[in-house]
Amino acid sequence: MKVNLVILILVLLLFISLGVQAASEAEVLKDIFRKESASLESLFADSFLEQVSLTQIEAIVNQYGSALGAVQAAEKTENGYSLQFEKGTAPAQITLNEEGKIIGLWFGNYSLAEDNLDTILAELKELPGELSVSVIKNNQVKVLSYNEQKLMAVGSTFKLHVLKKLYEEIEDSDKSWSDIVELGAENRSLPSGILQSWSLGTPLTLRSLSNLMISQSDNTATDHLIDFLGRENLEDGLKDINIPFLKTREFFMLKFSDDDQLRERYLNSNLSEKRKILSELSSRELNNIKVGDKPILIEELEWYFSTEELAEMIYELKDAPEIKINPGLVDQKNYYLAGYKGGSEPGVLQFTHLLQKREESDIYAISVTINNREQAVDGQKAAQLTSRLISAVVGP
Repeated sequence: MKVNLVILILVLLLFISLGVQAASEAEVLKDIFRKESASLESLFADSFLEQVSLTQIEAIVNQYGSALGAVQAAEKTENGYSLQFEKGTAPAQITLNEEGKIIGLWFGNYSLAEDNLDTILAELKELPGELSVSVIKNNQVKVLSYNEQKLMAVGSTFKLHVLKKLYEEIEDSDKSWSDIVELGAENRSLPSGILQSWSLGTPLTLRSLSNLMISQSDNTATDHLIDFLGRENLEDGLKDINIPFLKTREFFMLKFSDDDQLRERYLNSNLSEKRKILSELSSRELNNIKVGDKPILIEELEWYFSTEELAEMIYELKDAPEIKINPGLVDQKNYYLAGYKGGSEPGVLQFTHLLQKREESDIYAISVTINNREQAVDGQKAAQLTSRLISAVVGP
């Protein structure tokens, strides 16, 4: 009996402790948006401020405050907190040390209570560069369109095309998802991804490669799948601008190496000469590659798709498990279906989502591409606006 009583007391103390902690976290979250700049620093542990400057924190607080107004509440959720403001909401996560100081903090993209598609599109248009937007319901109804048929550089979102061709190949042949491909030097690329550091000869199934290609945008996985499918197979049905269809390692060599002669030779060659050059690159090492932060030849060396094509493509892949591993800009737990592939390089930013709120809900494909030849795209602002677009169309 005494043992049970002790256990009961300990359980009660645990729940009381958790309740106090939650209450403290909620109050600190609200204080972040209520404190004057002079006293904001007092909320944070020194270890946090060593990683993130007070100036950066103030900029984020001001950004959210300007858009959302005064904070009103911090409601506990499964994944952290939902901050309630006068004009909208924002997800947040916080960790406090024993002294009640912030040692971990995250704010997600906010949603405006009275947002609308016209306002969001107008703000997207204000971003420097070229814009394309396509929102399609159930692969039939165009909800929002802007330059939706314009071919633009999309970065790694081109991997949706590789995945689609892979499904077609397996469905139309005796190939199987369990078929093995060994990692080879001729298809070893650069990050993103993890396979570039794995031992040559490592056996991987087609499913493993496709999962890594989409969820982690693994370039080495992608190049092995391009090699498996065949370049000309992938080129079938594509516009001339995508031919020859580049592997990622070829993309890095041609675009970001210090070999100006190679680059000029390729750009000034005809199709057959380009194919010959790509064949020569298969035995070349990935040396002296520097990506940098400025746009380079985004209209000459890239993969080009319209947002309408990408929206249709990801809808066709709605049953593919690969697109559901990484949910992109949304919280996966808030959707019955959350599919995603994105891409970026300096001057290029692309988001393509496939979202279904509940099992009986409509399915929306939402694709946004921004290209800027002169400067890097403002990724934070673009992500914020795309998140608002998602909230306005599907719900947060």
